[in-house]
Amino acid sequence: MSRMRTILIHVALPLAVMLSCSTAKAAEATPQTLLEKYRCTTCHAERETLTGPAFVDVAAHYRGNPRAVQIVADKIRSGAQSGGPWHMPPHPEISKAQAATLARYILATRR
Repeated sequence: MSRMRTILIHVALPLAVMLSCSTAKAAEATPQTLLEKYRCTTCHAERETLTGPAFVDVAAHYRGNPRAVQIVADKIRSGAQSGGPWHMPPHPEISKAQAATLARYILATRR
């Protein structure tokens, strides 16, 4: 019984913890989860202009631009001003990897 307990404590338990942590991180990395977490849909929608532009309009604007993911990801993190009365505030709390995930999702949106 003692050997089984040692195996459980030193192998199975750490493995279970590691798997549960990786599952939580994987779930957080989905675009939909990130959109909710950072409240992007307060100002943006997929096909409708709200306070901010619709994702389809952002995708259309950058279509064909090979740097589109980087540009949109940078705007997510640093904010944007586009001549109108509204601007997008910076979101430095969003990691570069998360911003790239969001940018790829936004740029893949089609009408």
